[in-house]
Amino acid sequence: MNRQERRRQKKLAETADRLSPKGRARLTAGVQAYHAGRFSEAEEAFTKVLAERPREAEALHLLGLIEYRTGRLELAADHLVAASMVDGEDPAIHANLAAVLNLCGRGAEAEAASRHVLELRPDNAEAYNNLAVAMELQDRIDEAEACGKRAVELDPKHLEAHINLGNLYFRKGALDEAAAMYRRAAEIDPTNPMPAGNLGVVLRRLGDLAGAEEFCRKALVLRPDYPEGFNALGNVLMARGDILGAQDAFRAALTHREGYLEARANLAGALFKSGDLERAEDAYRDTVARFDRFAGAWSGLGTVLLAKGDTAGAEDAFLRAVEAHQGLGDAWVNLAAAGALTEEHEAQLAELLETAPENDQTAQVLFALGAAKDRRGDQDSAFDAFAKANAMRRRLLDGAGQGFDADRFDQWVDEIIDTFGTDVLTKSKGWGDASEAPVLVVGMPRSGTTLAEQIISSHGQGAGAGELDALSRLLPDYPKSVAGLDAGKAGSLAADFLKRLGAGRHEALRIVDKTPFNIFLLGLAQMLMPGARIVHCVRDAKDTALSCFFTNFTQGLTWSTDLAEIARMQAAQDRVMAHWRDVLDLPIHELRYEDLITDQEGQSRALIDFLGLDWDPACLDFHTSGNAVLTASNWQVRRPLYNNAVGRAEAYAAFLAGPS
Repeated sequence: MNRQERRRQKKLAETADRLSPKGRARLTAGVQAYHAGRFSEAEEAFTKVLAERPREAEALHLLGLIEYRTGRLELAADHLVAASMVDGEDPAIHANLAAVLNLCGRGAEAEAASRHVLELRPDNAEAYNNLAVAMELQDRIDEAEACGKRAVELDPKHLEAHINLGNLYFRKGALDEAAAMYRRAAEIDPTNPMPAGNLGVVLRRLGDLAGAEEFCRKALVLRPDYPEGFNALGNVLMARGDILGAQDAFRAALTHREGYLEARANLAGALFKSGDLERAEDAYRDTVARFDRFAGAWSGLGTVLLAKGDTAGAEDAFLRAVEAHQGLGDAWVNLAAAGALTEEHEAQLAELLETAPENDQTAQVLFALGAAKDRRGDQDSAFDAFAKANAMRRRLLDGAGQGFDADRFDQWVDEIIDTFGTDVLTKSKGWGDASEAPVLVVGMPRSGTTLAEQIISSHGQGAGAGELDALSRLLPDYPKSVAGLDAGKAGSLAADFLKRLGAGRHEALRIVDKTPFNIFLLGLAQMLMPGARIVHCVRDAKDTALSCFFTNFTQGLTWSTDLAEIARMQAAQDRVMAHWRDVLDLPIHELRYEDLITDQEGQSRALIDFLGLDWDPACLDFHTSGNAVLTASNWQVRRPLYNNAVGRAEAYAAFLAGPS
């Protein structure tokens, strides 16, 4: 028996001495039931002990631990507070109190309890671990890191301290340091699934999706009923484009913990990603009904409602999100896009940014502040905020292994042009599937691609599939792998793409995939789907560049963080598009944004005619269609066409001119 166990035995003996014979028997039975995991029986025994002596610290302590183990955290906190007030000299009571208060999000109280433990035991690793968590809850990140490091220094085998320090590094964006902590935690306890699951989360952020999936599945081998493992796996599968697999993983997490709100919200997000907006809305509403301070779920609900065209409901949901968590950047971005930020909100954002850590949410707050300043005509402040947002976003993406090498990208574009000569395209005639359903809308982001999709999908015989990112997934090692294609393989790949597109699942004659990246895959599109049509969206280069720079893209797009690299991307698209016009047989329609703004009906009619469809007046009312919109342009396409984005770059000419 170690010193701590002897101390607890002494406490129990002292407690027993103060009780009646019946009370002593109940205490003994309760302790035995507690250690055997019979918590209901133990709870009943300790409740009866407290009925005899209401201020019995050890009974209060053990009752609090039972409530903690059965998920009743606030009740556990109440009993542990009562125990600490009776016995101020027992470090175990105060340490357990700190741990439970942390779980309740009561960081300041947890800090006080932890510091009391350190007064009693100055080198107590558990107290430093709890203090680190309490500091993090209060956004005192540097202090939290110092306390976490002290905890693992005092106890190099403290599993939770290593995991918590890893979590802190993860929050800071120090992903390599986080991975090191999780690997050390796995060495301390190879049977614990948490380090492997957390390492999977880190590797996902680092872009190593194969490694991430491996460690998530390893965690589930260690513990097949591990809800956090299923949730982490679901996020990895989402990143790998396996939306249905992700949904299954999130459902498995909920099977093993019905009240797992993060998994429920993630399931809602996966349903949204698959276009199942009704079930996504239901899942988000169920989540916020269970916990109305879940900021991420409110923000997700806002995104779904916006996609459905309920702008008023979306705005309300985003406001609820920032009320629950002021630092939730994506909600602020949406409110800014809606024009719903007041001067009071702007002041709130500026104050928030004074102490905010460098992470994705903070970058989004900067984007929101930039959008608000832009709307007020304060170009200097707006550009400053956007520049800071992009610089932060670039550092985060680079740290996650998602950097952009413009020279290497240009070489890749050269390979594409060299690969798709007339000989290759002539050889592949007759391959694939001649379905006329696919419409590939391509162009720079923010060039009108979402607008084009909405016009087409508002037609009675049109539909939008969003940004599928399906064509790029068909051939690994593109374009080198094109050389290995034959008629059979092309037919199989075409069938796969058409299935993802949704061809045959509804009555639409034309279905849009508006993945901008497809502009580099049009040669492959011809080989697989010779009946497809291409809509190339074009917009003033400076307006497009500025709009990209001012947008917080949810998908990587690291090049959008730098104006020079945006220009490189524009040049690469121009170059590859010129090649396609020379070599492709696919029909290509150029839709110029500025022309569409000045002549909506004429340009819309020309677009619909290009698709081989009869005119439908509903195409002019795309903003009222109710079609799902899953991109950064969702606010804009919920309004009638407006011309204030034309020539927008003129107000920022000084920032776009570059060095003289």
